[in-house]
Amino acid sequence: MLRLIEEHDQGDLARCWTWVYLSRLVGTDLSKDAYYAINEDGSDYDDDVGGPAYAAGRDGIDLAPISAEQDAAAKQAAQGLFEQIQRAAAVEPRR
Repeated sequence: MLRLIEEHDQGDLARCWTWVYLSRLVGTDLSKDAYYAINEDGSDYDDDVGGPAYAAGRDGIDLAPISAEQDAAAKQAAQGLFEQIQRAAAVEPRR
């Protein structure tokens, strides 16, 4: 969804908000920073091992506000997409 916002839908603010709302529904809030510690080689940092830690991750998306009507439509569209994802996951055979 982040890639959709940054590379494909940057000209459609309402659509970008739809992706932000959908990301929240699936458990990731793109509007929040998401940083974590890594080692110099890029592997996950383990503080039990020690050594220098480096920050990796991304800044949260900072979108301009949209009208109340557009916001309601974006939330509704995100909910519809989320429900489609849930239905598809429910009928997909498990391996």
